Amino acid sequence: MNFKLLKKFKHGTKKIVLYPLLLIIFLFLSCGEDHGLAPLPGTLELDVLFFNPHIPEDTEGVYLFVAPQFPPHAINELYLSPNSLSLGTDTVHTTLNLPYGHYEAIGLWWYNKKTNSNLADVFTLKIDTDFLPYEFDITPEEPVHSTHMWADLRRVDRDAFIEGTIYFNGPFPPDTYATAIAAYTKEPEDKIEYLVFLTSMDFTISENPYHFKLPVQGKGTIRYLAVFWLSDRSGLDDFQTLGYYEDPNNPGQPGQLKPKPGKSITGINIDADWSKIKK
Repeated sequence: MNFKLLKKFKHGTKKIVLYPLLLIIFLFLSCGEDHGLAPLPGTLELDVLFFNPHIPEDTEGVYLFVAPQFPPHAINELYLSPNSLSLGTDTVHTTLNLPYGHYEAIGLWWYNKKTNSNLADVFTLKIDTDFLPYEFDITPEEPVHSTHMWADLRRVDRDAFIEGTIYFNGPFPPDTYATAIAAYTKEPEDKIEYLVFLTSMDFTISENPYHFKLPVQGKGTIRYLAVFWLSDRSGLDDFQTLGYYEDPNNPGQPGQLKPKPGKSITGINIDADWSKIKK
C-alpha cells in the first residue's frame, strides 16, 4: 500500500474535497492492495492510451481509480492503484485487483508535487457510448475485465489564471467543511456533470472577502465559475452553490471567460449568499 499517497489523500481531503473534487475530500482510501490476507478475486486490466507523452511540470504521478458508485459519497469508497502509472509513453498497461461486484466509473487522478490534490485533478473518465461514465462487472464467471481508455495530461497543464474577489454576505456557518471556487467548461446540470465538466478548483477559501487566483488552461472557454459550500456532514456529491460569476451584460446569467496562455483575467468578482444553503 502506498502510505505516502494515503497520507496525501487524507490531508488534501480534510481541506475539501474531488473530490474534490469534488469535491472532496477525504478520509481513508480503499486501495486494491491491503484487503486482508486473501487476495482479491477479480482484476481490471486497462490499457491507457495517451494522446501525447507530454508530462506536466511538477507531476508526482498518475493513479488509476475505480468507483463502485459514481459520484462516490466519500473518497474511501474508491479503489486506487498503489503505484503511479509509468508515464512518458503513448500506451501504458496497468491492472488493479478488485472484489466481485458492479463498478460505475474508471478514471485517472493526477497528483502534483506542490499542491494538495482535489477533484479537478481527476483529469479523465472513461466514457461509454451513452456519454456517461463506463460501467462494468467483476463476477466469478468473468473475474477479469479488460478495456482501454484515452487520456490527455494537458488537461491539468494549467498555464493561465482567473483572479478576483469573493464577497460573502456573512460569516461562515459553524458546520462548514469546505468552501470552494471551481471552473467548468459547461454549466453542470446533474451530479455527474459536476465532475465531468470540472477543470479547476480552489478549496482553500477560509475568509471574507477572499481573493482568489485560480489556475486554468490557457485555451478554451470557462462557461461557469461558481462558489460552492460543503457541510461537515455532506457527501462528495452534496456541494451547494452560493453564487457564480455573472455576465456583466446579462445579469443573472453565467459569464464566459476565455483564458490565454501565460495571462491572467482579473477583476472577476462573485457575490456568495449563505441564504442559498438548503438545510
